[in-house]
Amino acid sequence: MKKLFYIGAMSALLLAACEEAEKPIPENKTIEYPKSSEQKDAEEKALAELEAKEATGDISEKEITVNEVKEIVEYDGMGENDKLISLTIEHGEIKAVIDLAPNKFNLPPKDIAVSKYSQVSDALLEEEGWNTLMIEYVGVGTVSMDISEKESNELGMYYFPVATITEKLK
Repeated sequence: MKKLFYIGAMSALLLAACEEAEKPIPENKTIEYPKSSEQKDAEEKALAELEAKEATGDISEKEITVNEVKEIVEYDGMGENDKLISLTIEHGEIKAVIDLAPNKFNLPPKDIAVSKYSQVSDALLEEEGWNTLMIEYVGVGTVSMDISEKESNELGMYYFPVATITEKLK
């Protein structure tokens, strides 16, 4: 009798659990807290300035930040032991200095620099707010290319041709 009662209780729990699993998951809802009058005033002022710039046609292109470029350079253009010596952005010109670590495959440093520049530039060409990318590879050379030199492949993706990068690496 106890076994029968136990089996019945477990079956009821299992059925209850299955019912809960079949309920749809509600969409995430954002909770917005009331804003202070200072926040509202600041938002209204910023909106008014934006509308004024739009009306006069004085809106400038979004400028890329040093942190955005640093993330791209470190992820796409550097190996594990490479060092980013410096990174600056002035008037749309990105300037970086990278010290390439010796590679374990004994590839020429110039080939590594061309490959890394190509990877960084491919990622940066997906971003706005810059005009020139100049990277100096310590002990190898410097490559500088203007965004106007980009080309497009059959998928509409932009890139700098490797032959051009190689030619400009001095």
